[in-house]
Amino acid sequence: MLQPGYSYIIEKLDNLIDKGYKLKLLAMGFVPGAQFKVIRKAPLGDMLHIVIQGTALSLRARELAQLQLRAAAP
Repeated sequence: MLQPGYSYIIEKLDNLIDKGYKLKLLAMGFVPGAQFKVIRKAPLGDMLHIVIQGTALSLRARELAQLQLRAAAP
């Protein structure tokens, strides 16, 4: 589970992601090698507020689960 205050690097987007949604993610900067930081998690844990390439947005945890990630070095 992704934790607030930590950064993650995108290794790969899952091939099972809907093509239209995958294109939206790519347009927002979710490309392999990009790094994002988790700022906060909603009280019930479903929504995560992240910052990627200077843009703040919120995504559902299940949407981020479709990405192959690795923790960035602190």
